[in-house]
Amino acid sequence: MSEKPTHDSTEVSRRKLLRTAATAAGAAAVLGAGVTTASAKMAQKAVGYQDTPKDDKTCDICSNWRPPNGCATVDGEIAAKGWCRIFVLKR
Repeated sequence: MSEKPTHDSTEVSRRKLLRTAATAAGAAAVLGAGVTTASAKMAQKAVGYQDTPKDDKTCDICSNWRPPNGCATVDGEIAAKGWCRIFVLKR
């Protein structure tokens, strides 16, 4: 005499799938937080920032410039006529 299983095997698989998906979503959130931390701005000293231009290169023509006095990659207040080693001319 054979007995029927008390649980439908598709329900167990569905539960396992949902559990795995929830775990993956949590892992993605944690990894995403790590990326944000890694993309933190650099210290002015680390990039050789100076509040005067170098030749004709100034922060206000750099692709990282964020008016009125900011930078996408360097921390702190930035002078429009400043310069640093990671200067990238706007195109």
